[in-house]
Amino acid sequence: MNEATLWDQPEQKWLSFEKARDIARQYKLAYPEEWKALIKGEIENKEPVPEDVPPNPDKIYKYFGWKGWTDWLVHPDDRKDYSTFYQAREFVRSLRLRTKKDWMEYIGQKNPVHFKYRIQLPTKPWFEYKNKGWEGWSDWLGTNVQFKDFKTTRKFIRSRKFRTIRDWKDYCNVKTSKHGKKAKNIYAFPDIAFKNSGWKGWDDWFGISLFNKNTNETLSDLPEGARHCRCKGLIYTCDVCDGKGYYF
Repeated sequence: MNEATLWDQPEQKWLSFEKARDIARQYKLAYPEEWKALIKGEIENKEPVPEDVPPNPDKIYKYFGWKGWTDWLVHPDDRKDYSTFYQAREFVRSLRLRTKKDWMEYIGQKNPVHFKYRIQLPTKPWFEYKNKGWEGWSDWLGTNVQFKDFKTTRKFIRSRKFRTIRDWKDYCNVKTSKHGKKAKNIYAFPDIAFKNSGWKGWDDWFGISLFNKNTNETLSDLPEGARHCRCKGLIYTCDVCDGKGYYF
């Protein structure tokens, strides 16, 4: 077990850990790569780091308050709990963006569509998901995947005979599912991917009216005593309906 000694203490030219950390957090950075770029003067419109704040705080304060880069750079009130890499990538691919420029324009919007789905996406996924699955822009955006067109995909999905949006979510999340495992070239959010190229709703996507020939059942129907949820079953972690689209 490492223990601090007299010789481990920071030199007097450095500020105390707490004061230095307060200054570091004022730069509104989030990743160690950004801090290193700041130290090198490579970030525009950012004042130089004061001389009494060490460029290598992870070493200088190793035994005197250091808790990691997130703690050093981001105040607890400003931290975000981002979606897992694979969930985020599935959503992003459904946006059908083509370039990094398209991504930056999308993520820079005031109310990007992922808020509606309670998906948390980082502005800089290449930093956030480093060593967590990130393999480059073509993989993130899905431009290296040959996705099927709307009619071909819908025909296949109908053959699987999904009956609920929950079944679809399990299928996309690689959970144990009687419908198998979703192929890479099928969009996890078809309502986004095909919004302007054929999408007519979940009933049509699943083909419910085709295999419920003896009933008038649709996804719009509710169990007795149930009420529609405002999320419409689109939010995986909805506190009200748990993603079912209705509640009692």
